[in-house]
Order: sequence, then structure tokens, then C-alpha cells
Amino acid sequence: MGYRALVLLLLAVTVGYLMLARNIELDPWSAEELVTSRTLPTLYGALLSLVLLALLITRHPGNLAARQIARTGWMLLMLVAFVALVPLAGIWPASAALLLGALLLLGERRPAVLLGLPSGIALVGWLLVEQLLGIYVPGAGLWSGA
Repeated sequence: MGYRALVLLLLAVTVGYLMLARNIELDPWSAEELVTSRTLPTLYGALLSLVLLALLITRHPGNLAARQIARTGWMLLMLVAFVALVPLAGIWPASAALLLGALLLLGERRPAVLLGLPSGIALVGWLLVEQLLGIYVPGAGLWSGA
């Protein structure tokens, strides 16, 4: 598969990802807020779209290796999995899973880092957003049994 074809494929998947992100359900009281559970996935998709559009209009891929393009594709698939996982597991476990996948993709193999960093960041996020700021993030996820 050629460079441009791969970038177009990634762009098509990104558009699908953005469509999935728009389907994240919001509670009526949080729908009018500036930051919702849709914000981060939409931001990821928009930024990735801009990067892919820049790659598409670039005449020469330069030093962009196939491995880097493959990593971008895997990250995109992880973002799609993140959007699919949020309604099932909730935002904080899904965020931890996304961070774990990104660390593995980037080559991290130390068990302490792989377990501690994603769970620690999700915990700090929960503490800051839900406990300190008092912003309710809707949905514990279907798997929580709540």
C-alpha cells in the first residue's frame, strides 16, 4: 500500500472515530457544559485529522518511515477502542486502558510503569475532576453493574 493510500485510509478511520465520538451519550445536565465526556475524544480526532491532512498534502514523506505510519495507525485503532470502551467500562478505566496501550506501542516493557502510570493518571484525573472540581463525569459503564 502506498504512502498516500495509507494516509487516506487513516483519515477515513479518523472520520469514523469522530462520528463515534459524537455518539457518546451525555446526561441532560451536562450536555450544555463546555467540557464533557465527548471533548477529549473529539480533540484527539480533530488533531489527528489535521496531522493526516498535513501528511496528505506533503509532496514527499521525507524520513517518515513505514514503522511510524504503522504506529499512527495502531494509535488510531486504540482511540477507536477507547471510544467504544467508554460506555462499557467508564471514562477512567477506558483512559487507563488507552494509556497502557500507548505505553506498549511506544515500547515500554517495565511492569511497574505499565501498571502504575496508567492507573495513577486515571486516579489523579478522577480525583481532580470529580472530587476536587466536583465535575460529574456521567456513566460508570455497563460493566460496573451500576
